[in-house]
Amino acid sequence: QQGLADKLGVSKQVMSKIISGSKAINVAEISRIANAFAISVDELLQVKTRTEDVEAFSFMGEIHSENTRDKISGLQKVINELLFLDEILEGY
Repeated sequence: QQGLADKLGVSKQVMSKIISGSKAINVAEISRIANAFAISVDELLQVKTRTEDVEAFSFMGEIHSENTRDKISGLQKVINELLFLDEILEGY
């Protein structure tokens, strides 16, 4: 979390709120997230099919670490927030 927070120029507390879904992210933050992962905003907001998600997790195997499960859950929340924002932006 701290590394991504540093790259986004936000505090660890703000990053925690973004990951937990208690803080909506704005367009500038979406852009910085894409830059942090060295991908385009379009790639970041691209909707993946459920089949691709299942294949990715199957490839990873079983996750035994609670810390890793928590991180994946946090990332999923961020992804869901990004997808929600993308849907909103498509309406404008």
